[in-house]
Amino acid sequence: MRAFEGRIASRHPTNGLLNGGSSYSNTMSGGARHRILTIAGSDPRWFAPGQGMVRALALVALNPGRTIRFIGDAFWEVLQEAEDRVWVTLNRRPRLFEGMFPLVRVLFNVLARDVITAGTRLDMLRSVPIIYTCYIGYDVVGHHSGPLSRNSLRTLKGIDRSIKALVETGNSTPRPYRFVILSDHGMSPAVPVAEAFATDFDQWCHDQWQERSVTSVPPSSTDRERFGRVESSRTPSGQTPRLGTTWLRTWGRIGAWALELGTSGAIRLGERILDEHSPSRDQGIVVISCGPLAQIWLRSATEPVHRHVIEARCAGFVDAVLNHPAVDFVMVRSDDRLQVIGRNGEVTLRPLTAVPDHSQPMPNVVEQVIGTNPLAHLDEPEVSAVQLARLGAMNATGDVICFGASLVPASPKGSVPGSLRQAHFWSFERQLGTHATLSGDQAYPFLITPSDLEVNVSNVIEASQLHDVLVALAPGRAGRLKREADRIDERGATC
Repeated sequence: MRAFEGRIASRHPTNGLLNGGSSYSNTMSGGARHRILTIAGSDPRWFAPGQGMVRALALVALNPGRTIRFIGDAFWEVLQEAEDRVWVTLNRRPRLFEGMFPLVRVLFNVLARDVITAGTRLDMLRSVPIIYTCYIGYDVVGHHSGPLSRNSLRTLKGIDRSIKALVETGNSTPRPYRFVILSDHGMSPAVPVAEAFATDFDQWCHDQWQERSVTSVPPSSTDRERFGRVESSRTPSGQTPRLGTTWLRTWGRIGAWALELGTSGAIRLGERILDEHSPSRDQGIVVISCGPLAQIWLRSATEPVHRHVIEARCAGFVDAVLNHPAVDFVMVRSDDRLQVIGRNGEVTLRPLTAVPDHSQPMPNVVEQVIGTNPLAHLDEPEVSAVQLARLGAMNATGDVICFGASLVPASPKGSVPGSLRQAHFWSFERQLGTHATLSGDQAYPFLITPSDLEVNVSNVIEASQLHDVLVALAPGRAGRLKREADRIDERGATC
């Protein structure tokens, strides 16, 4: 990940937005001097006195009152998880049972939150010029319990208290701070495909490819509305039996958070696990799912594959995927264009290789519509078309990209807690809250800025455009940050 960030930095002559500042719980460092729980920029000297993680942990561990509160908060998180499990079981509501999830809650909602908040407050008192702080507890719990469940809303209140502590600290800092609060996406309630059908989407796609025929998707014998658990052992042909999905999801979260303790070693361990439990190379496709988005690659191809090639190798495969009840529409490449195909029509899009200028009107990428436009039912069809044009222009994306359909469960027993009579989305992963497709609450991020700042985001339709918006909030930041950082006393950085 460090090498990847280095390649990005080499393509841009200016310093990163966080140059000279601090990064807490991040993927890329953005040029930050202090990098705590930041995967790409974790400091190899993290264990040295005053460095990153130990400095922040010391603020928690050396305060007796905070230590006692940590123990109490950890116990409260475990108790809430147990109480919620009893409640959903008695009320026969959808629920994902992950054995180690109480530990995950303690890590993200107590330990990580305390470390991040304490470190950020210290940096504010030290007048660090810019600080990025990320609280991901709501995202983790929302996937597990649903976006509006009691569990998730309790986590959100905890994050709100942490932000309040930062604002209160800002009232007594040597330099003034402005707070910009960003949510990179929303979240929608979800129905896991693996819980509602006899075969999960990954295995079903492999079966379709191998059989070269279109077959129906049989519902499980359990009540479909209640997402009855399917406990059958589904071992694909030629594939080593996988570790349980629960194990991989739970420890995957813990491993991602703990990468700072040994980034390169953790990455090598992850690659080893994935290699040991991946399908054998003789299978025709690879399916990787992310919530309601599933991408399918042809294993034998080294370049993006177009629709006619897919049809030549497996006639009817695209139509079979499209007819899966959980799929709303699919996107494939066709010559130098993109085809978004629905059950009653298709739309041809012009790929967008460059990031649209958010100061200009949104470009028109629709070239042809045959039948019913498969994007017409979405909240913002024009915005969705541009986003798909950007996604399809990336060489690394799948040869067939599947987007989950929406549904409204017919009864409370089929609804995610807190989301009765709301639109749900089919999720190709095992989760009750999801985000990765178009439309619904998941498609609406937000940006909260001080009222005295003028921010124009009316034409911002993708994350890449937000960087310019954030840079505009601090004019001249690239050059000024370096000068300010150099003036910070090095002794202050090791307190």
